[in-house]
Formats: sequence, C-alpha cells, structure tokens
Amino acid sequence: MDSQHLTPDDVHQAEALVMRIRGISSCRVQTDASGAITEVHVVAHAGKSPKLVARDVETCLKAEMNIDVDYKKIGVVVVDAEQPPVPDGQVEEFAILEHASRFAFVTVSVSSSRDGIRAEVELSRDAAAAFGASHTDNVAAAPWTVVAEATLRAVSEFLDDSTRLCLSGVLKVPMGGAEVMVARVDVVGPRWTKSLVGCALVSENEGQSAVFATLDAVNRVIGKLDFKSSVEYKIQ
Repeated sequence: MDSQHLTPDDVHQAEALVMRIRGISSCRVQTDASGAITEVHVVAHAGKSPKLVARDVETCLKAEMNIDVDYKKIGVVVVDAEQPPVPDGQVEEFAILEHASRFAFVTVSVSSSRDGIRAEVELSRDAAAAFGASHTDNVAAAPWTVVAEATLRAVSEFLDDSTRLCLSGVLKVPMGGAEVMVARVDVVGPRWTKSLVGCALVSENEGQSAVFATLDAVNRVIGKLDFKSSVEYKIQ
C-alpha cells in the first residue's frame, strides 16, 4: 500500500488493526490532504513503555498493511489499568485524593484571529480565584493545547515559586464510542518530579473539557504542592 495516499477506509482499517494489539484501547490516525499519515495517537494500558508501544504500532502497520510510519510520529498515552471495569449501569465513586481543597473550574474563553489563538482560564480554590492566559502564533494549532497551558498558568498563580507545572501534551482520542480529552502534566517540585495524566469526556465545549482533563491530572497531587499564602488576581 502507498502509505502516502491512505483513503478514509484505509485509515479506519489501520485504526482497527492497531486496537487489536494487546494493551491498546484506542487509536486515531491523522492524515493530511494527500492521505499521508501525520500523526498516530494511541492510548495504552500500563505494562510497556511508550517507546515500545510505538514500535509495536509501527511494526504492525508495516507487516499487516505495508504502511510505513515513523515511530516518532506515534504519540502514546499510557494509563493505569489496575482498576477492574465497572459493571454496566453502575457508577464508580472515587475518593478525593490527598486534599479536599481542589482546583475548580470557573470560566474559559478561546479566541482565534490571524494573529493566532488565545485562551483565558479562571479557576478557584477555597475562597481565592486566579487567572491564566496563553497564546500561540500557530493558527492551525489545536485550541485545547492552548487552553491546557492557560489552565496550568492559572494553577501556578496558587503555587509557591518552587513548584513548576509543565504541559507535555494534550490529545483528543476516541474511546468506547465517545471522545476523551487526555492531558499529561509534569510537576516539578523542590525535591521531586512526577508525571501525571488526567482525562475528561469531551463535551460540546472542548475548551472546558481540556480544563477538566488538565485539572484532573494536577488535582491528583494537590496534597503535595506548596501554596502561596495569598493569590493576587491579575490579567496576564
């Protein structure tokens, strides 16, 4: 198969093939106007490193469909699969982790122009509010990436300067008949570093879903973060 000219049917077949690989629960193949693969997004269960998962995807596509794709174009998100599945019709309840005063969503706005994309996010924690903004000159960028960056800047307004939040990536992936926003955040403290993954179902407001996914990651370690004694609300 000419990997530079995939049809929509080829793309669906490739996604279905990748999802047959053990440990992979979701796959989305993106192509440009000519049908060339630009990105492959994969969600996998813990057990293999992302690099090994990417190599498996690369080998499978080549062996089964003669599609050549550089493993560096394959983005892999590894999620914890230790929890047993929830029976249909039941809702699984999760305890609040480590700290009760979590970051909460207030508002999000996204604007696009010929100058790029700008996102503004407002969050609250206890009685305090903080604002974060982010901008990219790339008008073709995914808006939810800019939203996630703005979310982390708002969170950082609450944190002591010794803690840094770094966005590693945001993906919108299909899963179980729905779309899920997945965000990876690296938290760098004075004596520790931790990589976190958060997710949220995609709603009509994709920006809001990106905020929820980012907060889902950060709120996992809220009890380990060092906070400022006060937050100054400011426009960036």
